Amino acid sequence: MKKDELQSEGRQRLVNAALDLFYRQGYLATGINQVIEEAGVSKNTFYYYFPSKEDLCVAYLKERHKVWMGWLQKEIDKLDAPYDRLMGVFDFLDVWLRKSDFRGCAFLNIASEVPDIKHKIRKEVILHKDEFRSVLKGLVKDLKRKKKYSGIDTDFIADALYVTIEGVISSCQNYGNTVLISTAGENFKKLLTAAK
Repeated sequence: MKKDELQSEGRQRLVNAALDLFYRQGYLATGINQVIEEAGVSKNTFYYYFPSKEDLCVAYLKERHKVWMGWLQKEIDKLDAPYDRLMGVFDFLDVWLRKSDFRGCAFLNIASEVPDIKHKIRKEVILHKDEFRSVLKGLVKDLKRKKKYSGIDTDFIADALYVTIEGVISSCQNYGNTVLISTAGENFKKLLTAAK
């Protein structure tokens, strides 16, 4: 293996360690030395790629975004009908929250640890949420193309779905179960019916 490949592997090992530790333990509770030890790299390797823990956190959030959004898209793409694809987001939430042992949204968890909204870490959180909202809006636009739902207000429904999902993620994390996902899904169905 070439030197560049080894160094690149070292960077990825650090990001992978952060994917586990920052999500499981929290950003502030995880020290750099623990990340370095878990990654099995030297301090020099860490500082070669990440001048600070904040820089590693930004890389962590970018990777987490890529993984999470990819997983969501993969689950949605299993479905064909626009209505099924839209409602499939609730099924995805159920699977994801259970598999993550109800740790919740990595981005909201980080946001609670970094209160400064202008901080570069918080900017990554906002970028993630903006793209998630965009995906939801795209699903609603696809549904609106169906005659049955042609009268819905795309922005209103997409925002209502986003707020519903954010609330249900927090609730499931808080209670350690997914009971409220079905309630949220049923309420959203009623909203869609009323908005047609």
